[in-house]
Amino acid sequence: MHRLLKRQVKKSFGKEFNLNSLDSNTLELLELISETYNNFDEEKKFLNHTVKKNREELQEMYQSLISNSRLAGIGEMMENITHQWKQPLSIILNVVSLLKLDIGENSDLILIEEQTRYLDNTIADFKNFSSHSLEEKRFFQLEKSIQESIKIFNFQAISNNIKIELDLEENFLVQGDIGTFNQALLVILSNAKDAFLQQESHNRKIKIKTRLRDKKILISIHDNAGGIPTKHINKIFEPYFTTKFKDKGTGIGLSMTYNIIKKMRGTISVQNIDKGALFTIILPKHK
Repeated sequence: MHRLLKRQVKKSFGKEFNLNSLDSNTLELLELISETYNNFDEEKKFLNHTVKKNREELQEMYQSLISNSRLAGIGEMMENITHQWKQPLSIILNVVSLLKLDIGENSDLILIEEQTRYLDNTIADFKNFSSHSLEEKRFFQLEKSIQESIKIFNFQAISNNIKIELDLEENFLVQGDIGTFNQALLVILSNAKDAFLQQESHNRKIKIKTRLRDKKILISIHDNAGGIPTKHINKIFEPYFTTKFKDKGTGIGLSMTYNIIKKMRGTISVQNIDKGALFTIILPKHK
């Protein structure tokens, strides 16, 4: 008989009550009630499991929506900026070319031309980062994704004296959306930058390495920014968990990164090593 039912019978009739003194019909009824209790326990476990699973799926869907809406927003914004800025930048470059013909080479003209071309290239980099072909939303070259992400992050790296080192074994073909993977890489790079800014450190480095191991692609991103506090390292992929001030972060970046990698049938992990944090992404290699 179910333990809860036994406890209730003892409570009602006394601890010395003997269940065997009940007639067969009563015992049969108690057995049916006991079975119902058991079924209820199973249903409760099933419902708890279902609610937990649905909650996790809803969180993943919500973060995926945020990711997609951000990319769409960035893409639309860059289309507008490209449209508005392209023509004035072209006019400036044409005027500079005419002035060069008229007055010859001049250091000021060279500086204007260099900075204008820099702006033009920066706009192109942002546009490439946020808009890709339909094919690259299914399969993409890993090296291209890394290079695009670094181009976007490069301004932050230069401003904060961060050196980026690349050690890429070969250009692997990966199944997934290059836009969302770019965003995942950018989150990790930005977190490393924030970690550098929280301490006085010199010789700041972020090393990105790719290797092939057992038909799997290993991507390691290693910084020397002091590492993640031990008490936090097991929580950093949880939604809304952040060690930053409220105006500096929402706590969904690494959680979103985790879900992007998971959707690509990969894994991501982190550990502290050599005075820094090492993120390891493992993805299946596409043939």
